[in-house]
Amino acid sequence: MSFEDIRVASAQLLATEKRTAETVQETTPDVITADIINFAQRLGSEPPRFLPVIDDPYGCYGWCSDGVDAKVRVAGGSPVFGWTIWEWPEALLTAEFHSVWKSPTNDLFDITPKPKGEDRIIFVPDPSYPQNFNFDNRPRNQRMRIWADIDKGKEAQVLLTQLSQSQHAYESRRAEQAGVSLTKWLERKVPSDPIAAAIDEVIAASDVFEAHYDSLGVGGSQIRADARLLALMKRKELALAGFKALWASR
Repeated sequence: MSFEDIRVASAQLLATEKRTAETVQETTPDVITADIINFAQRLGSEPPRFLPVIDDPYGCYGWCSDGVDAKVRVAGGSPVFGWTIWEWPEALLTAEFHSVWKSPTNDLFDITPKPKGEDRIIFVPDPSYPQNFNFDNRPRNQRMRIWADIDKGKEAQVLLTQLSQSQHAYESRRAEQAGVSLTKWLERKVPSDPIAAAIDEVIAASDVFEAHYDSLGVGGSQIRADARLLALMKRKELALAGFKALWASR
């Protein structure tokens, strides 16, 4: 595609995404929390930082690297690769590989427009990707749940104090047969938090869908959709719907 073709396709995609932007829960976090710092340490060697999103004629939604390359050709500077961190508040973080523009004065700007109109992003530069990195070979999204699961160790201790003498003897025998301590055995009896389990399923379904999607082609009309892709898409949709229902009723 020529850059003009990319600009046309980008504008169309952005307009489409804007129409459904209100249903998208993920956005730029308000603050850089400890969870975000820990997540960023998995992504690159530099700390997370806020970057301004600027209105720029070369910014291309869906083709961020092409837009930055065009900006560099006209205004100088260089591309910087790294990760944008999005947050579903209280639920999960998503890291999306991204390209931003470093100006000739070494300031970083995100020139890619956002469907929800965010005016800043959290960005984690990753210097392991050089300026000439082929963005088509970018890594897939990464995710981390920030909703805390039930503390099973603590709950097991509560269960332990509630056991009668006969129950204690019975559970101790079961634990011994399983080759674990009584506390660990009781932890197995503590159910997971349903919201935490739902978020974990969203992450797992998204990861496996994206991995298979990437294995099929370079994207867009060149993707060779198969039965597995459709099944994984359905799993992802069901996981997201199930989580949203739990989240709304919490």
